[in-house]
Amino acid sequence: MQIKLAVSPGKIARLLMIGVFFFTIVSAAINIAMYVFDYQDDWLDLFNVDQELNFPTWYSALMIGFCGILLQIIAKGKKQQGDRFTPDWHLLAWIFFFLAIDEIVSIHEIFIIPQVSDALHLPWFLYSAWVIPGIFFVTWFVQRYRKFVQLLPLKSRQNFILAACVYISGALGMEMVGSQFAQSLSQQHLIYGLTTVVEEFLEMTGMVMFIYALLYYLGQWVEQLELQIKIDMLDKLERVRF
Repeated sequence: MQIKLAVSPGKIARLLMIGVFFFTIVSAAINIAMYVFDYQDDWLDLFNVDQELNFPTWYSALMIGFCGILLQIIAKGKKQQGDRFTPDWHLLAWIFFFLAIDEIVSIHEIFIIPQVSDALHLPWFLYSAWVIPGIFFVTWFVQRYRKFVQLLPLKSRQNFILAACVYISGALGMEMVGSQFAQSLSQQHLIYGLTTVVEEFLEMTGMVMFIYALLYYLGQWVEQLELQIKIDMLDKLERVRF
């Protein structure tokens, strides 16, 4: 059985952005309701982007995981072509799979230990101590993938860099800003709450932009993407190939 998919990067990006705007607007409204009108209810945690294991968390994690799948598809195709950058695509895919898991279980938050930050007298922008390894990771990543990105087609290179900048501005940049408000105002404050909304908006938007970039790259790289599925008596997916 063969299934052929016609994919429009622009349409998919627009659909995904509807979800991003929905969770952003709802989360902003929740923060206003909580800190201005003192409205409290358990259902608020289901849509607040500053909470874990809720609808925004899974939405973001699924988008990151989808990026990982697209990167794996590209890596498989590159391997068939004998492309020298195949390992780079594979590594990038696994990085995104890890980011998807981290989005769900918040592995990075083990570094957020206020006592350690106080003991080290860290400046306000490093108070959420996980941004320190985050900065090191981004530095390593830029060095590791600099040549890789330079050799991408111009449009894809621009798309990849823009998506990365938007995502990092949220994940690291707004995290640092939020640290300042958490220290000066506390985490139970409207300003801090809205800062987290902006942070998550930038992260999710960056993921949407990267999904668009990957789909656009696939569309330019291959004239037709063919999804071939072989199903046996156990309904097991045997292979996905170009």
